[in-house]
Amino acid sequence: MADKPGVLHRLASLTLLCLLAACVDWPEPPPDQTFTEDELAILRTELGTLPELPPDPTNRVDEDPRAIALGQKLFFDPRYSENDQISCATCHAPDMAFQDDRAPTSLGLAYTGRHAPTVINAAYSMNSRTWANWMFWDGRADSIWGQALGPPESRVEMGGSRLGIIYFLDRYYRDEYEAVFGPLPPLFDEEGEPLYPTAGMPSEAAWDDLDESTKQLLNGVYVGFGKAISAYERRIVSRNARFDAFITEIIDGADDSDVLTAEEKLGLKVFIGDGLCIACHKGPNFSDARFRNIGLAQVGEHVPAEDEGRAAGIRNVIDSPFNCAGPFSDHPDKSTCAVVDLEMSDRARALGTFKTPTLRDVSRSAPYGHTGGLATLEDVIELYDRGGDEPGTYQGDLHPKVRPLGLTEEEKAALVVFLRTLDGEPLEPSLHIRPQLPMGD
Repeated sequence: MADKPGVLHRLASLTLLCLLAACVDWPEPPPDQTFTEDELAILRTELGTLPELPPDPTNRVDEDPRAIALGQKLFFDPRYSENDQISCATCHAPDMAFQDDRAPTSLGLAYTGRHAPTVINAAYSMNSRTWANWMFWDGRADSIWGQALGPPESRVEMGGSRLGIIYFLDRYYRDEYEAVFGPLPPLFDEEGEPLYPTAGMPSEAAWDDLDESTKQLLNGVYVGFGKAISAYERRIVSRNARFDAFITEIIDGADDSDVLTAEEKLGLKVFIGDGLCIACHKGPNFSDARFRNIGLAQVGEHVPAEDEGRAAGIRNVIDSPFNCAGPFSDHPDKSTCAVVDLEMSDRARALGTFKTPTLRDVSRSAPYGHTGGLATLEDVIELYDRGGDEPGTYQGDLHPKVRPLGLTEEEKAALVVFLRTLDGEPLEPSLHIRPQLPMGD
């Protein structure tokens, strides 16, 4: 009986502790972020690290160091624009993840109707079945060099001209150009006067009055200009993100990895699960390079009320002499070019659809979307969580995966944290630098 008061005292103390514990708002233990077998299967089959740079069969000089060096100079040189001030780097600025953050839509000679997408990993934006490297938001070019030929002659972007650029190459880059592509055609008569007007582009008399054989000859020079720029741009690659270290361990057989934090793993689970991101942002480049309507409204000061998107892109790439199957492509088997199978009838279902962008380096490439109307990653996630916005005039049905998601605030925050793990190592410094430009004659 001597111990009974002590026992009762201890029981009373335990009871009091239990009552106190019930009243305290103890923090929840962190959620279990281990991956299920199904999730591991998705990670191993749908994602991955970037392979070696894929070849561009349409560009025979793609690996030529002289073409790469020439292309880098042309990328940064503003002197073939109408006002001598606008270069490729104006809307694809290296310190802005090779895109344009100055306004929701990009600014050349005037504001364009879309936001310039990043050049980063453009070399991996390819169709996996038949060859196409779809460029622009609407895919109106099927190679990087085909894309590079558009802005120089755009009235709202650079305002240059085909003949002007050819004479520009002769004045500033003759030796470098000829070392890669062979001799330039004769451009001056015996008295040293230009054989052609130094300004002229398709649909203008200075160009249209030329005979077809001359046009073909000069177009070949213009294509060389684009292929050199492409050779440089294809080196702009984001690699060795923290995610890459994580996924390498998973692919090698690990069931988990401590490379990512618990919150980042939760974001990855949302990415491949309830967030439905994996439906479009798959593969090592986090894009399937296809075209979809995500319900992004045509809203913004310089955004047109109507945008046909991919529907216009199909028409333009089929009609372009600079496509994969055209006379200036170096592809050894042009029957395998994706453009061969494109039909104008495809335009109806492509109305209002836009290309799925890469998510590599995504935290550095704001604003987002073809309108540039999504200022932050949080804005992007909110768009998807609410199931898109009211479609524009030309937008057809939303992609079936675009629907209200009902994500929790914790899941949204974790998704943003995960997306930042896709930021790669800094590029080779020399790729950022504006090279010394030649002074000309």
